[in-house]
Amino acid sequence: MEEISEKDFVGFQNGNEQVFKRIFEQYNRAIFNYAYGFCKNRHDAEEVTQETFTKLFLYRKRITDGDSLLPFLLAVSKRVAISIFRKRVIRENSVVAIQSAIETVSYNTKETIFNNELNSALEKVIAELPVQQQKVFVLNKIEDRSYQEIADELGISKNTVKNHLIVASKSVRIKLQKLLYIFF
Repeated sequence: MEEISEKDFVGFQNGNEQVFKRIFEQYNRAIFNYAYGFCKNRHDAEEVTQETFTKLFLYRKRITDGDSLLPFLLAVSKRVAISIFRKRVIRENSVVAIQSAIETVSYNTKETIFNNELNSALEKVIAELPVQQQKVFVLNKIEDRSYQEIADELGISKNTVKNHLIVASKSVRIKLQKLLYIFF
């Protein structure tokens, strides 16, 4: 690589586009190859190279001499490559998190719909029971009352409550099994 004269370097620091173009042409391939070593991807290496030379132009007044150009370009390209890598990781993690949330919502929605349909089917099956069996079934299975509490409330014996519950439970179970068999 040819050296940049002191005069050209001063011109570069003052924004001379011709000198900047020569510096770009002189170091472009080396910076691209260096960036490619980090990125392993042509597109990202080109992006790193472009960003590196943009920063070179923006911070040109901070560079003290022509010998500092290559170290500056290498350091900046490494930082830019790391920054791009971090952004990609964050983006990929965000995409994974969003996909996971969508799948969870989708699963929960399906589960909610299924539970609502099952509750609706259960209500219909209970409504088909004889009135006394309905009352006993609801009080025991849904309101979680004891046989004695149901017997006292309905004015029937504890054994009658037990018999109604056995018949109602069997009827509900058979009808729900038929419905579930249809669903699956």
